[in-house]
Amino acid sequence: MKIKIQLAVLVTILTGLAFFFSQYFQTGTQLERGLVSVSGGRPLPDFTLVDQRNESFSLENVRGRPVILFFGYTNCPDVCPLAMRKISESLKALPRPGASFAVIFITVDPVRDVPERLAEWVARYYPDTIALTGDIEELRRVWSLYGAARSEDYEAVSSSGETYYVSHSAVIYVADRNHILRYILTPEMTVEEIRDTLSMVLRQ
Repeated sequence: MKIKIQLAVLVTILTGLAFFFSQYFQTGTQLERGLVSVSGGRPLPDFTLVDQRNESFSLENVRGRPVILFFGYTNCPDVCPLAMRKISESLKALPRPGASFAVIFITVDPVRDVPERLAEWVARYYPDTIALTGDIEELRRVWSLYGAARSEDYEAVSSSGETYYVSHSAVIYVADRNHILRYILTPEMTVEEIRDTLSMVLRQ
């Protein structure tokens, strides 16, 4: 079972990277394990969604701040908790913890990830995370823009109901204070590797 989960995580990571580059950013340089440098940088696509306080949010809300962006869902059994934990630990390991980074989590499961649920979940990892959901059509547009490959796999678990898992890309986007994408990371990287990448972004 563990091997199966690891293979599934690897497939979603590779699928996300391939789709993202082919659809929007197109060029990148693999620097080391799990780290891609976006050649020349590319502007992050903007959007308007709803945060965990039921307030409207767009990238304009965090103008002038570097951005860490990740797609996932709160019922994710493996890669989402792993990614959020490593993001949190990496930020805390910076010389100035947090260092003004805006951490943005966008759900791929809006049916279950209502604002209250998002607020409770992100607080476990990095309380300052901006957790976003919204109108399904706007979410679909954002998923497409960022290559957040998404599919649902419904699995009956009891006679009284169903649970389901959402397959999605598992990459971490890191942009500078001008919201130019500089690096794409994966959760397989160590906390130290992610921290060092964030430090490079702060120097740009």
